[in-house]
Amino acid sequence: MRILCIGSGLVATRFAALARAGGHKVIGTTTTASKLESLTEVFDEAALLVGADADAVARAARDCSAVVVTAGPSAQQAMSVEDRAATYEEILVGTARSVTALDGDPHIVMRSALSVYGHAADHLEVIDEDSPVTDSDDPSPAMFLAAERTYRDAAAQRTTILRCADIYGDSDPPIEAKVAMAHQHLNGSVPFGADALFYRVDVADVAGAILHSLQSGLVGTFNLTHAEVPATNRELFDRVGEAQGLPPLEFRDEIAAPSRPISVDRLAETGFTTSATEAFEL
Repeated sequence: MRILCIGSGLVATRFAALARAGGHKVIGTTTTASKLESLTEVFDEAALLVGADADAVARAARDCSAVVVTAGPSAQQAMSVEDRAATYEEILVGTARSVTALDGDPHIVMRSALSVYGHAADHLEVIDEDSPVTDSDDPSPAMFLAAERTYRDAAAQRTTILRCADIYGDSDPPIEAKVAMAHQHLNGSVPFGADALFYRVDVADVAGAILHSLQSGLVGTFNLTHAEVPATNRELFDRVGEAQGLPPLEFRDEIAAPSRPISVDRLAETGFTTSATEAFEL
């Protein structure tokens, strides 16, 4: 299988290694010219493009039977409403428009986020993929949902949407470092909600779920995280901060996420379960 991977970050690099080990050819992309040479050490080929550039995406996707969209705004671009407004639509929705316009009907896998539920399903005992999604106008969930709609409207019969929890592993800083950075660079404030459950997923499982989706021809929307019910953001972050001698964080609740358990049964029923992911223990 020849696969175009739009993005070259944490998920893309782990996916490329897994897919190439299985005999597939993977093309990675970057928006930064200086990174092109180094990408050839990770991917079979590398291309310089912006996902919203439909012509560039079409050139890179030539002869590809699948497109994996892992590109998303970096954490540094997500800590204020203004930053999210400036980047999320182009990166998420612009890329969706380019990918769904491709000739040849490639299988598409999109990395979405559990934040699309916001607080909309918190009245339920368990949240699954058919539960209500948020109507928040924050650019994070709003643009993830807009991208999801774009893929479904144009290519529902060949698209897999993976709603991922917070992704960790490899070069991603540990939670202890993230809490410390929130105090150092964000005045002790984070855009998340205090009562949201701290779900996460190891990057190895995200890569595995993507490859599983492609190899099994999986389509539809699936939650991707651990089955265990975790602590809340406040419980976790306060405990981690306390261990470092840091005061409690302020939770701005701009990017709301569920405070009820998340079901991963739908993905498990397809034959995939996480193997590397663990809930963070207090």
